[in-house]
Amino acid sequence: MALGDSYASVAELEARLGATDDGTFTALLDSASRAVETFTGRQFNKTDTATARRFRAVDPRRLPVDDFHTITDLAVNVNGAAWDIVGVDPRPPDGVVNGQTGWPYSDLMTISRYWPNSRRATVEVTARWGWAAVPSAIKQATLDAAVALSTGAGTSGGIVQESIGDYSVTYGSASSVAGSVDAPAEMAKAVPYRRKRFGVA
Repeated sequence: MALGDSYASVAELEARLGATDDGTFTALLDSASRAVETFTGRQFNKTDTATARRFRAVDPRRLPVDDFHTITDLAVNVNGAAWDIVGVDPRPPDGVVNGQTGWPYSDLMTISRYWPNSRRATVEVTARWGWAAVPSAIKQATLDAAVALSTGAGTSGGIVQESIGDYSVTYGSASSVAGSVDAPAEMAKAVPYRRKRFGVA
């Protein structure tokens, strides 16, 4: 799936609801997918083309970055100078978190050197962003959120959809994002995939 695609299909939502698409299911899935992204702070699709993004370090050794699914084409440029990738250690090692495989890299640790100490985002990272595959739990959370949106039956008010004219946005409410214990039922399956916020230029 490409960046921005929904995490579940119309057919899957039809099966979950036991109903045929009335022309709104694609929009429901798009809204639900964006709500999952807002709640988790992650984007779970992928791109197979490397592009550059800018970040700033949180300490001399650690640079949090957007998720990227392979070290192929990985490049780092600091203050206009290219760094040898041998001096950078992508984490988590081997894409394993809590014994589970399939996780992307989300931190770059330095080896024998330091990230610049600056409030500006001076580190440019080129990578193939996203996850190699959408986790099953994220697909299920998307379907849960889409069902809640379609029926207006959000169990805790955690999924909010607001509209102004032709523009609408769907997101996890502030109370639901404050901590996993307050997560709405629609997002329960996505809780293990939440990440802390960090600065991006």
